[in-house]
Amino acid sequence: MPTWKTRVKTHFDAAHKLRDYNGKCANLHGHRWEIEVVFEQDFLDPATKMTVDFKVIKRLLEPVLPDHRYLNEVYSEENPTAEFIAKEMYEGIEAAMRMANLDSRIRLTEVTIWESPECCITYSE
Repeated sequence: MPTWKTRVKTHFDAAHKLRDYNGKCANLHGHRWEIEVVFEQDFLDPATKMTVDFKVIKRLLEPVLPDHRYLNEVYSEENPTAEFIAKEMYEGIEAAMRMANLDSRIRLTEVTIWESPECCITYSE
């Protein structure tokens, strides 16, 4: 059966500091965080012959992104590492999909977060 993977990449700007970390990242600093989400489905919309529309995905992402925020306050109970943020984004996007009543056959498969152009982490379930 054919499968389509839809990828959307965007960014947000936010600051954080890492607790219990021995290095420069223990100090307050900011990033332009890049986020890429991947959805998978094995069908096309019969009318449009499209997978999930890119603009639908962008609407799902907007409220989940902590743009221009201090991540230690957003995630006060956790250490806001790239790993933690990727998992939070994944869970937030899944919740947004449910609230938007997106077709349940459209599956979120992974969220990748870049802390810098060279360094990223990918979360999937």
